[in-house]
Amino acid sequence: MTERHHVLSLVINLMLVLPAAQALEVDPVAEAKRLEAGYARLCGVWEWTVHSHTRGHREAKTQIVLPSPQMAGVDGPSPSEIRVYGDAVYFRWDYQGGYQEDSMLLNDDRRLEGTFRSSDGSRGAVDGKRLSKCQPAGTGGASGSSGKP
Repeated sequence: MTERHHVLSLVINLMLVLPAAQALEVDPVAEAKRLEAGYARLCGVWEWTVHSHTRGHREAKTQIVLPSPQMAGVDGPSPSEIRVYGDAVYFRWDYQGGYQEDSMLLNDDRRLEGTFRSSDGSRGAVDGKRLSKCQPAGTGGASGSSGKP
């Protein structure tokens, strides 16, 4: 193939790809609604079990509050970032000197299962079990429909 054919092929590929890339632009209103619905599904207190494959298979349990203590109306640790895409959920936990990222799947709005990796090279499994949901706004609890973690 000559150089001219390579250039022509590149131009044709760009013409085909650019319109598709424009379709990937995110509508801010739709994105906000998607995130709000995801937060509502997660809202509550969860029992979190972390099993490290790189630290002698140690296991740690704790209770966490999702998506944030303010939204759940309960005190407790909460991730610094949450992204919800349907049943797929990403969490980032920032702590002194590092971070941890969890990639999870939400099952029946009652269980979160997935894996984690941290800035120090640790990796393993994470399992979350919902202990309680957020209370509706009319009953003295948080609605789970406003705010941001």
